[in-house]
Amino acid sequence: MNSDVNVRKIGITTDCVCDLPNSIIEEYGISMIYFYISTENGCFKDRKEITSDNVLEHLATGGKKAASDAPPVSEYADFFKRQLRHCSELIHITISSGVSHSYANASEAAEQFDGRVHVFDSYHLSTGMGHVVIKACEMRAAGRDIEEILTELTAMRECVSTSFIAYDTSNLYRNGLVGKTANFFCNILQLHPVLTMKHGSMVLQTFKIGNYRRASLRYVRNELKKKGIDRTRLFITHAGCSVQTVNMIEREAEENCSFDEVQVTKASATITCNCGGDTFGLLFVRKNDEEEKS
Repeated sequence: MNSDVNVRKIGITTDCVCDLPNSIIEEYGISMIYFYISTENGCFKDRKEITSDNVLEHLATGGKKAASDAPPVSEYADFFKRQLRHCSELIHITISSGVSHSYANASEAAEQFDGRVHVFDSYHLSTGMGHVVIKACEMRAAGRDIEEILTELTAMRECVSTSFIAYDTSNLYRNGLVGKTANFFCNILQLHPVLTMKHGSMVLQTFKIGNYRRASLRYVRNELKKKGIDRTRLFITHAGCSVQTVNMIEREAEENCSFDEVQVTKASATITCNCGGDTFGLLFVRKNDEEEKS
């Protein structure tokens, strides 16, 4: 199959919460639909009208509300209609249905387009979801058809590792991701939660105790000592971390697992609403069983 023809035929789109850097967005020609952030000051489009830094500043200066929401069905329908002017079929990759209405809204909108729009649940968020988007773009460029891409993505999403460590549970509690009792004891005992995506749901993996800097380094070491890591690309995605902290994380990651490419990205406002500041994650892909055997 001629890859140039296939690139024009298949469009790849995603939700803006994939947190991919502009360099990758531009390289692959990825179009995104925006999520919404609501505060006391109004409703804003993520990435276009509000950033993670804006959210953190709002909360730090007395703001009490910062909530995110997926685009409604009507906006997905308009978005798909615009994209189909440039391609025959479309694959839209969403944030996990376990944490957002995005997949449900996009799927309902896709029903209007006679099978030309294929909505895919990434099972992940942030740059964990971004890994899935990149894979779809690479397969399209290689001349793979819709069915092959979707089949490969279904297998690949089980190999993506999406996790992060948060400074505390205050934002997670405010957004209903941890309970009142857990939030109380985490604050009293200086417990830093480590959360991970598992089969499309966000689950509490463990807690790190004590000084946050040392806890962060333990998190990096624990994540990167896992077996079967594909060392092609690592995303370090953060919300409100200082330059010094990011540099520390990069050094620790390099000492524990050398990747061909390491990209530091900022979390979207949507992600930041839920995790809060001084939060970061390591997002990478593990090799599947066949790759490990070869």
